[in-house]
Amino acid sequence: MAAPELRGLARIERLLGANPLVAGLGAEVVRSAAAQARLRSVRLGEHIWRAGARAEHFQVVVAGMVKLVDPGLAMRPTLFDVFGPGEALGYWVAYDGGPYIGDATPLTAHVETLLIPAAVLREATARDHAASLAMTSAALAHARALRAKLAVMCAGNVHQRLAALLLDLHRRFGAVAADGAWTIPVPLTRRDLSFAVGATLETVIRAMSRWQKQGVLETHAAGFTLRSPATLTAVRDDDASVEGGGVPGPIDAAPRERRKHATVRE
Repeated sequence: MAAPELRGLARIERLLGANPLVAGLGAEVVRSAAAQARLRSVRLGEHIWRAGARAEHFQVVVAGMVKLVDPGLAMRPTLFDVFGPGEALGYWVAYDGGPYIGDATPLTAHVETLLIPAAVLREATARDHAASLAMTSAALAHARALRAKLAVMCAGNVHQRLAALLLDLHRRFGAVAADGAWTIPVPLTRRDLSFAVGATLETVIRAMSRWQKQGVLETHAAGFTLRSPATLTAVRDDDASVEGGGVPGPIDAAPRERRKHATVRE
């Protein structure tokens, strides 16, 4: 039987190997990163890192979810992105050696991440062409994520931006329930949503409340349930969509009994 520390090392290798960036660096780098990685636990209300701190590590999420927010010292805060298990965060700024551009904090009650020294990335890309290609691929993925963020921010009015955000979150993290509803296990508060779409908290509350009353979606402690994804798709894609977030045609409202259990997370 393997020693406990070896079993732990093998688990870390598996966790890192499941991340496309780290796996793309090669088996030798995965083993080296696993040997140098440090498991960190962070609870809701604590910081994983703060904006402006020097990026000496990148991290891979093991459990829970993380949000990255520009604190907006001169203006309104902005939610850059959210990250779930298996995803890497902070790798590009760690590779570059610059400061973190936002605050990384838990989105869920408990988060575990693996901290890997930035030197792992630099040394791997300096000596291996395949690792350089993996880093380039990761940079392109980062650019695609930024384009997705821009698509949300430029989607039109607030309702269109909210619809675009929810649909993109389902694409990344969601599933389809047995009854056909789309589930999104991302517990963003109304305030988080306002930071993500560049709107006031009051406007987001009104928009989400309207959709909830119409049976388009439900809000739960663990995230969202989209009862009418087609409605949100129509809102997102309708250039003539009014600020009220309405779309042509009737909306099949959810039964009152189902809606009354929905919650609002401000």
